[in-house]
Amino acid sequence: MEVGGGSPSRGGRPRTTAVPLAQGGYVVNGRKTFTTFAPLLQWFLVTASLEGTDEVVELLIPQDTEGVTVEETWSMVGMRGTASHDLVLAEAVVPEEALVSKVDKTVYSKPNPYLLHIPACYLGIAVAARDEAISFATLYIPASLSRPVIETPHVERLLGEIELELTVARQLLYSVAREWEGKYEASPPGFQNADLAAVKTFVVKTALTVVDKAMRIVGAHSLSLSHPLQRMYRDVRFGLHNPPMEDVAIRQLAGRALQRWEASR
Repeated sequence: MEVGGGSPSRGGRPRTTAVPLAQGGYVVNGRKTFTTFAPLLQWFLVTASLEGTDEVVELLIPQDTEGVTVEETWSMVGMRGTASHDLVLAEAVVPEEALVSKVDKTVYSKPNPYLLHIPACYLGIAVAARDEAISFATLYIPASLSRPVIETPHVERLLGEIELELTVARQLLYSVAREWEGKYEASPPGFQNADLAAVKTFVVKTALTVVDKAMRIVGAHSLSLSHPLQRMYRDVRFGLHNPPMEDVAIRQLAGRALQRWEASR
Protein backbone atom coordinates (compact mmCIF):
# COMPACT_ATOMS: atom_id res chain seq x y z
CA MET A 1 0.00 0.00 0.00
CA GLU A 2 1.01 3.62 -0.52
CA VAL A 3 -0.35 6.84 0.93
CA GLY A 4 -2.69 8.35 -1.67
CA GLY A 5 -1.87 5.57 -4.12
CA GLY A 6 -5.26 3.92 -4.07
CA SER A 7 -6.00 0.22 -3.85
CA PRO A 8 -4.45 -2.00 -6.57
CA SER A 9 -7.72 -3.94 -6.69
CA ARG A 10 -9.46 -0.71 -7.78
CA GLY A 11 -6.87 0.13 -10.43
CA GLY A 12 -4.38 2.07 -8.31
CA ARG A 13 -0.91 2.24 -9.89
CA PRO A 14 2.14 2.11 -7.58
CA ARG A 15 3.87 5.42 -6.99
CA THR A 16 7.02 3.50 -6.20
CA THR A 17 9.17 3.48 -9.34
CA ALA A 18 11.76 1.07 -10.73
CA VAL A 19 14.15 2.61 -13.27
CA PRO A 20 16.08 0.07 -15.40
CA LEU A 21 19.84 0.52 -15.43
CA ALA A 22 21.90 0.23 -18.60
CA GLN A 23 24.20 -2.32 -16.94
CA GLY A 24 21.23 -4.30 -15.63
CA GLY A 25 19.18 -4.04 -12.48
CA TYR A 26 16.94 -1.26 -11.21
CA VAL A 27 16.96 1.88 -9.10
CA VAL A 28 13.93 1.85 -6.82
CA ASN A 29 12.35 4.86 -5.13
CA GLY A 30 9.16 5.02 -3.08
CA ARG A 31 7.45 4.57 0.26
CA LYS A 32 5.30 1.60 1.22
CA THR A 33 2.81 1.64 4.09
CA PHE A 34 1.31 -1.25 6.09
CA THR A 35 4.55 -3.26 5.88
CA THR A 36 3.54 -5.94 8.34
CA PHE A 37 6.32 -7.05 10.75
CA ALA A 38 8.66 -4.63 8.99
CA PRO A 39 11.36 -4.62 11.72
CA LEU A 40 11.71 -8.41 11.50
CA LEU A 41 11.72 -8.93 7.74
CA GLN A 42 14.91 -9.79 5.89
CA TRP A 43 13.32 -9.52 2.43
CA PHE A 44 10.62 -7.23 1.04
CA LEU A 45 8.40 -8.02 -1.95
CA VAL A 46 7.83 -4.61 -3.52
CA THR A 47 5.49 -3.63 -6.37
CA ALA A 48 6.69 -0.75 -8.50
CA SER A 49 5.81 1.04 -11.73
CA LEU A 50 8.42 0.28 -14.36
CA GLU A 51 9.69 3.65 -15.54
CA GLY A 52 8.84 4.48 -19.15
CA THR A 53 6.21 1.74 -19.48
CA ASP A 54 2.69 0.90 -18.34
CA GLU A 55 3.98 -2.19 -16.58
CA VAL A 56 4.01 -2.98 -12.87
CA VAL A 57 6.73 -5.26 -11.54
CA GLU A 58 7.39 -7.18 -8.35
CA LEU A 59 10.89 -6.95 -6.91
CA LEU A 60 12.39 -9.00 -4.07
CA ILE A 61 14.62 -6.62 -2.14
CA PRO A 62 16.92 -7.61 0.78
CA GLN A 63 16.54 -5.63 3.97
CA ASP A 64 20.26 -4.77 4.04
CA THR A 65 20.20 -3.11 0.60
CA GLU A 66 21.65 0.41 0.70
CA GLY A 67 18.80 2.92 0.53
CA VAL A 68 16.30 0.61 2.23
CA THR A 69 15.10 1.73 5.65
CA VAL A 70 12.12 1.11 7.92
CA GLU A 71 10.56 4.25 9.34
CA GLU A 72 8.60 3.55 12.51
CA THR A 73 5.30 5.24 11.70
CA TRP A 74 2.85 2.60 12.99
CA SER A 75 0.67 4.41 15.53
CA MET A 76 -2.77 2.84 15.40
CA VAL A 77 -5.54 2.17 17.90
CA GLY A 78 -5.40 -1.54 17.13
CA MET A 79 -3.25 -4.28 15.60
CA ARG A 80 -0.25 -2.66 17.25
CA GLY A 81 1.61 -5.96 17.40
CA THR A 82 1.87 -6.13 13.60
CA ALA A 83 4.42 -3.27 13.62
CA SER A 84 3.32 -2.32 10.11
CA HIS A 85 5.74 0.56 9.68
CA ASP A 86 6.67 2.37 6.45
CA LEU A 87 9.25 0.92 4.10
CA VAL A 88 11.33 3.69 2.53
CA LEU A 89 13.25 3.08 -0.70
CA ALA A 90 15.65 5.89 -1.59
CA GLU A 91 17.81 5.24 -4.65
CA ALA A 92 17.93 1.56 -3.74
CA VAL A 93 19.87 -0.34 -6.41
CA VAL A 94 18.91 -3.98 -6.94
CA PRO A 95 20.25 -6.51 -9.46
CA GLU A 96 18.39 -7.91 -12.45
CA GLU A 97 17.56 -11.11 -10.57
CA ALA A 98 15.55 -9.10 -8.04
CA LEU A 99 12.74 -9.07 -10.62
CA VAL A 100 10.22 -11.68 -9.51
CA SER A 101 7.48 -11.03 -12.04
CA LYS A 102 5.62 -8.53 -14.13
CA VAL A 103 2.15 -8.08 -12.68
CA ASP A 104 -0.68 -9.08 -14.97
CA LYS A 105 -3.31 -6.34 -14.73
CA THR A 106 -6.02 -8.99 -14.54
CA VAL A 107 -4.52 -10.53 -11.39
CA TYR A 108 -6.65 -8.36 -9.11
CA SER A 109 -9.86 -9.55 -10.75
CA LYS A 110 -8.92 -13.21 -10.32
CA PRO A 111 -9.94 -15.14 -7.22
CA ASN A 112 -7.29 -15.24 -4.53
CA PRO A 113 -7.97 -18.00 -1.96
CA TYR A 114 -5.12 -16.75 0.20
CA LEU A 115 -7.40 -13.87 1.20
CA LEU A 116 -9.22 -16.39 3.39
CA HIS A 117 -6.49 -15.82 5.99
CA ILE A 118 -8.10 -12.43 6.68
CA PRO A 119 -11.49 -13.73 7.90
CA ALA A 120 -9.67 -16.57 9.66
CA CYS A 121 -7.73 -13.98 11.67
CA TYR A 122 -10.86 -12.12 12.75
CA LEU A 123 -12.73 -15.32 13.50
CA GLY A 124 -9.85 -16.18 15.83
CA ILE A 125 -10.26 -12.85 17.64
CA ALA A 126 -13.99 -13.49 18.01
CA VAL A 127 -13.40 -16.96 19.47
CA ALA A 128 -10.87 -15.51 21.92
CA ALA A 129 -13.44 -12.89 22.96
CA ARG A 130 -16.02 -15.63 23.53
CA ASP A 131 -13.58 -17.57 25.70
CA GLU A 132 -12.67 -14.46 27.69
CA ALA A 133 -16.35 -13.75 28.34
CA ILE A 134 -16.97 -17.32 29.54
CA SER A 135 -13.89 -17.22 31.77
CA PHE A 136 -15.15 -14.05 33.41
CA ALA A 137 -18.79 -15.12 33.69
CA THR A 138 -18.00 -18.45 35.35
CA LEU A 139 -16.04 -16.72 38.12
CA TYR A 140 -17.75 -13.37 38.66
CA ILE A 141 -20.35 -13.27 41.42
CA PRO A 142 -21.78 -9.77 41.95
CA ALA A 143 -23.03 -8.65 45.33
CA SER A 144 -26.63 -8.94 44.14
CA LEU A 145 -26.31 -12.66 43.33
CA SER A 146 -25.26 -15.82 45.10
CA ARG A 147 -24.04 -17.53 41.95
CA PRO A 148 -21.81 -16.69 38.95
CA VAL A 149 -23.38 -14.54 36.23
CA ILE A 150 -22.95 -17.38 33.73
CA GLU A 151 -26.11 -18.86 35.28
CA THR A 152 -28.29 -15.81 34.59
CA PRO A 153 -30.75 -15.83 31.66
CA HIS A 154 -29.29 -12.61 30.23
CA VAL A 155 -25.75 -13.97 29.99
CA GLU A 156 -26.98 -17.35 28.80
CA ARG A 157 -28.86 -15.68 25.96
CA LEU A 158 -25.87 -13.59 24.91
CA LEU A 159 -23.59 -16.61 25.02
CA GLY A 160 -26.04 -18.65 22.95
CA GLU A 161 -26.23 -15.88 20.34
CA ILE A 162 -22.44 -15.72 20.23
CA GLU A 163 -22.15 -19.44 19.68
CA LEU A 164 -24.78 -19.38 16.93
CA GLU A 165 -22.96 -16.61 15.08
CA LEU A 166 -19.56 -18.28 15.45
CA THR A 167 -20.95 -21.60 14.22
CA VAL A 168 -22.39 -20.07 11.04
CA ALA A 169 -19.26 -18.00 10.34
CA ARG A 170 -16.96 -20.98 10.90
CA GLN A 171 -19.01 -23.26 8.66
CA LEU A 172 -19.05 -20.66 5.88
CA LEU A 173 -15.30 -20.14 6.06
CA TYR A 174 -14.46 -23.83 6.17
CA SER A 175 -16.93 -24.82 3.46
CA VAL A 176 -15.62 -22.25 0.98
CA ALA A 177 -12.06 -23.35 1.74
CA ARG A 178 -13.03 -26.95 1.07
CA GLU A 179 -14.88 -26.01 -2.11
CA TRP A 180 -11.84 -24.13 -3.37
CA GLU A 181 -9.72 -27.25 -3.07
CA GLY A 182 -12.17 -29.11 -5.26
CA LYS A 183 -14.73 -27.93 -7.76
CA TYR A 184 -13.91 -24.20 -7.57
CA GLU A 185 -10.83 -24.79 -9.69
CA ALA A 186 -13.21 -25.23 -12.64
CA SER A 187 -15.86 -22.67 -11.68
CA PRO A 188 -16.38 -19.28 -13.36
CA PRO A 189 -14.17 -16.56 -11.78
CA GLY A 190 -17.15 -14.41 -10.76
CA PHE A 191 -18.56 -17.21 -8.66
CA GLN A 192 -15.25 -17.78 -6.90
CA ASN A 193 -14.70 -14.11 -6.15
CA ALA A 194 -18.23 -13.68 -4.83
CA ASP A 195 -17.86 -16.54 -2.36
CA LEU A 196 -14.41 -15.44 -1.17
CA ALA A 197 -15.65 -11.88 -0.70
CA ALA A 198 -18.80 -13.10 1.05
CA VAL A 199 -16.73 -15.04 3.59
CA LYS A 200 -14.61 -12.03 4.50
CA THR A 201 -17.59 -9.69 4.78
CA PHE A 202 -19.75 -12.06 6.82
CA VAL A 203 -17.00 -13.23 9.17
CA VAL A 204 -15.85 -9.68 9.94
CA LYS A 205 -19.43 -8.60 10.66
CA THR A 206 -19.80 -11.63 12.92
CA ALA A 207 -16.55 -10.90 14.72
CA LEU A 208 -17.65 -7.33 15.41
CA THR A 209 -20.94 -8.41 16.98
CA VAL A 210 -19.36 -11.28 18.93
CA VAL A 211 -16.76 -9.03 20.53
CA ASP A 212 -19.49 -6.51 21.34
CA LYS A 213 -21.62 -9.16 23.03
CA ALA A 214 -18.63 -10.56 24.91
CA MET A 215 -18.03 -7.07 26.29
CA ARG A 216 -21.68 -6.83 27.32
CA ILE A 217 -21.23 -10.02 29.34
CA VAL A 218 -18.10 -8.73 31.06
CA GLY A 219 -19.48 -5.22 31.46
CA ALA A 220 -17.41 -2.21 32.44
CA HIS A 221 -14.47 -4.44 33.38
CA SER A 222 -13.89 -4.97 29.64
CA LEU A 223 -13.17 -1.26 29.16
CA SER A 224 -10.09 -1.32 31.36
CA LEU A 225 -6.85 -0.87 29.43
CA SER A 226 -5.53 -3.91 31.29
CA HIS A 227 -8.36 -6.13 30.03
CA PRO A 228 -7.82 -8.21 26.85
CA LEU A 229 -11.32 -7.52 25.53
CA GLN A 230 -10.62 -3.82 24.96
CA ARG A 231 -7.67 -4.82 22.77
CA MET A 232 -9.82 -7.31 20.86
CA TYR A 233 -12.42 -4.59 20.36
CA ARG A 234 -9.82 -2.32 18.78
CA ASP A 235 -8.16 -5.07 16.75
CA VAL A 236 -11.33 -6.51 15.29
CA ARG A 237 -12.37 -3.19 13.76
CA PHE A 238 -9.42 -3.36 11.40
CA GLY A 239 -11.31 -6.05 9.49
CA LEU A 240 -13.55 -3.36 8.04
CA HIS A 241 -10.55 -1.96 6.19
CA ASN A 242 -9.00 -5.20 4.89
CA PRO A 243 -9.65 -6.36 1.32
CA PRO A 244 -11.97 -7.17 -0.24
CA MET A 245 -13.99 -4.14 0.82
CA GLU A 246 -17.64 -4.63 1.71
CA ASP A 247 -19.02 -2.61 -1.20
CA VAL A 248 -17.04 -4.80 -3.62
CA ALA A 249 -18.35 -7.96 -1.98
CA ILE A 250 -21.95 -6.78 -2.07
CA ARG A 251 -21.67 -5.76 -5.71
CA GLN A 252 -20.24 -9.16 -6.64
CA LEU A 253 -23.00 -10.98 -4.78
CA ALA A 254 -25.66 -8.85 -6.43
CA GLY A 255 -24.15 -9.61 -9.82
CA ARG A 256 -24.13 -13.32 -9.08
CA ALA A 257 -27.76 -13.26 -7.97
CA LEU A 258 -28.75 -11.52 -11.19
CA GLN A 259 -26.66 -13.93 -13.25
CA ARG A 260 -28.31 -16.93 -11.62
CA TRP A 261 -31.78 -15.44 -12.07
CA GLU A 262 -31.18 -14.81 -15.75
CA ALA A 263 -29.80 -18.32 -16.23
CA SER A 264 -32.92 -19.84 -14.65
CA ARG A 265 -35.33 -18.14 -17.01
